[in-house]
Amino acid sequence: MQELKPERILFIVLDGLGDHACKELDGLTPLEKAYSNNVKKLKENGSQGLMDIISPGIPPSSDVSHLIMFGYDVENEYFGRGPIEALGEGVELKEGEIAFRGNLATVRFENNYPIVVDRRAGRITSEQTKELVEYLNSEIECPEGCKVVFKPLSEHRFVMIVSGEGLSHEVTDNDPHAEGKPILLCQPIDEAKDRKGAERLAKIVNEITIQAIDKLSKHELNKKRAESKLPQANSILVRSAGTMRKMKSFQEKWDLKAACVAAGLLYRGVAKAVGMDVYDVEGANGLLNTNIQGKTSKALELLKSYDFVYLHFKGTDVASHSKNPIAKCEFIRRFYESLNLIDDAVLNTVTIVITGDHTTPCDRGMHTGEPVPILIASKGLRNDATKFFSEREAVSGGLGRIRGKDIMPILLDSIERTVEYGTRPSPKKINYMPKSLEYLKLSI
Repeated sequence: MQELKPERILFIVLDGLGDHACKELDGLTPLEKAYSNNVKKLKENGSQGLMDIISPGIPPSSDVSHLIMFGYDVENEYFGRGPIEALGEGVELKEGEIAFRGNLATVRFENNYPIVVDRRAGRITSEQTKELVEYLNSEIECPEGCKVVFKPLSEHRFVMIVSGEGLSHEVTDNDPHAEGKPILLCQPIDEAKDRKGAERLAKIVNEITIQAIDKLSKHELNKKRAESKLPQANSILVRSAGTMRKMKSFQEKWDLKAACVAAGLLYRGVAKAVGMDVYDVEGANGLLNTNIQGKTSKALELLKSYDFVYLHFKGTDVASHSKNPIAKCEFIRRFYESLNLIDDAVLNTVTIVITGDHTTPCDRGMHTGEPVPILIASKGLRNDATKFFSEREAVSGGLGRIRGKDIMPILLDSIERTVEYGTRPSPKKINYMPKSLEYLKLSI
């Protein structure tokens, strides 16, 4: 009987997976405390190690970390978080448009400075945000030669889209990312490649912000909120500027047809940006009570028609930012329960990855630059002698300490798609054997 071999890849990301040992879990990390037989089976068929997404000590943002793990050169291909979140929200952007993430906020005035009182305007409702954003669209006057459009999102959030000639997204946020601080002056970043374009955009953002404060303060809705002693949505805060660009698709880059199962908008945005097909699952959300079993089941179903399936869970990071190691441990346990869906037939034909996009220790509640544990279970790779999957055990794992950009070559090698360095079966400069090749035909 012919031995089966892995041909497809299931790439599972437990957001913010890495952690520290804590007293609430008897001196263990959430990953160590949650260990179960379901993941033990994967561990016995694979190797683990530690991964520096960027480089040691550098905390990555989630969008950047995913792009790096998917094999993208963020220095040259990344176009900013604003457009990626907009894509995740279903906002259609044209190439060249600049998008900012935005909040409606509450400010007070002190010596002519707008001081942020509430960055989320009391978590104003989506309906009220829509009303105020549409009002801004009708009232804001953009400097000649450019156009600004606000798109309402959930609760206090919106996207601000700026278009026009001679603009560069290389500007700072006006959001101070803290309450009790003044709104920041938008400025070109020091390393801006197009200084003149960045200066022009910064000036536009500052003018729009001043106009928005004036217009919103006069709106009837805010007058009613003030009478009801609710925080007024009397300012805008914008951040994470980026210019929409078409990226090379994941399939173009790796010759793998890819799908995504994720509920978090940022992760759906990343998947859309690289051309993955994005699927919904009933009961799935970016919270601790997401439908874990349903998402895992959907991912396995998609492996019948896709070469690569990206499965994302946000709950681990939610618990980490809340500094709740018990909730994080319980979420990992629930995820491990869903691994009972992975039988020998799947293990024989699929390379399975479990990792995080960054470390978010519960004692700090923020991203750190520590490496994340990564487990790769595959019949196409060596297994190692480690006993269970964890941050500490990964130190002596067979994968060693790798970089985020190493993952895709390792995975392609596990499904026997790589070729020897220097081999050129294709005009493209790639390190794998493409599915489609040009063959010599004899005319006899």
